[in-house]
Amino acid sequence: MVEVSFLFDGVSASQIAWAGAAALSGLAAMAVASARPEGYKEPIEKVDWEGFKARIRAENSVRCITEAESGEPFAKVGNGIYGHSYSPSFDNPVPLFYKSSFQCFELHKLTNGEQVILGCVTKETAAKLEAGEFVTLRLFPEPYDTSVAPVVLNFKHIIRSNNKVSRHNGNYIEFDIKAGA
Repeated sequence: MVEVSFLFDGVSASQIAWAGAAALSGLAAMAVASARPEGYKEPIEKVDWEGFKARIRAENSVRCITEAESGEPFAKVGNGIYGHSYSPSFDNPVPLFYKSSFQCFELHKLTNGEQVILGCVTKETAAKLEAGEFVTLRLFPEPYDTSVAPVVLNFKHIIRSNNKVSRHNGNYIEFDIKAGA
């Protein structure tokens, strides 16, 4: 085999290749850094969101919906299953998916058939929920800005959906709830 060397204005092909690889690496780093949409607000404090979800899954004895089951309406999946949805609704069929991604809600169909949603609210809202108060809240699918208190909300406690959703500003949903209602 013969090694061929090219020079372009005093620069070898291997130097050009290395420069190209470095440029691509830089572009990839920029893409990761800009993966958050414009206006995104980082959580005001660190939350072990993945640990919280893992603990709740274990407590609820749920398994992830399979790829084959993916896309099934939440209300129709079997008991003991969890999955993910960008736009959970309390009145409409919500498709459940096995893969989670940025600002995606996690929904659990408990072994007894009850339905719950995981999310984050402000600490003040979490305290009101804990006290059993009526609350109009914004539930975020993950820690966002001041909403750093993880919660599990049972659909049976949701009194009314206010049909307020934001695909921007954290992808929240808003509704009225009273724990123990």
